[in-house]
Amino acid sequence: MRKSIISLLAVLSLTVLLGGVAAAQDRAPEIALAKLQRTCQAASQSGCLAEVVVLTPQGVMELAGSSCRQVRAVAVYALGEMGESRAVELLVILLQDPDRHIRRIAVRALGKIGDPRALEPLAAVLVNDNEDLSVRCAAAWALGGLGDPRAHEALRSAANSPHGRLNRASREAADRLEGAGVNVSSSSL
Repeated sequence: MRKSIISLLAVLSLTVLLGGVAAAQDRAPEIALAKLQRTCQAASQSGCLAEVVVLTPQGVMELAGSSCRQVRAVAVYALGEMGESRAVELLVILLQDPDRHIRRIAVRALGKIGDPRALEPLAAVLVNDNEDLSVRCAAAWALGGLGDPRAHEALRSAANSPHGRLNRASREAADRLEGAGVNVSSSSL
């Protein structure tokens, strides 16, 4: 998994150096799909993946349910980069995955997609004291990017967390909502 993330970061870094940040953002879905293709090929060679699918949005959603952890992680990441709103329900289900890394990637994907259907599930992750701290911080980031005033209450509540990282992430996300001109005065979930 770390090797996959490191190689993905290397590809993204090279893309940023060659074409600038805007070009890298424009090509992020293409880069994520290329990484997914390589991951599927490697998994197939190791016997982890039974069949390689065509990398259409539907095919990527199928791969997000793979029994191979690496394939599942990269597929979930790719869905977020693609902005695939048809995957919201699947990603919400993956918030219950036993693997905290998959849950964190699903949270980030939901934030990237920006669909309002993710608001309540993300808020539930944020305030869940039993959830891994990195997943909760990712939920704060995702909620701050949704631009929905109803996220403000959960973010402000988490901003009082005794966990410094969560406190900071929630404050920054709430400030981002306020700074974007979102009317948060009468917001509630």
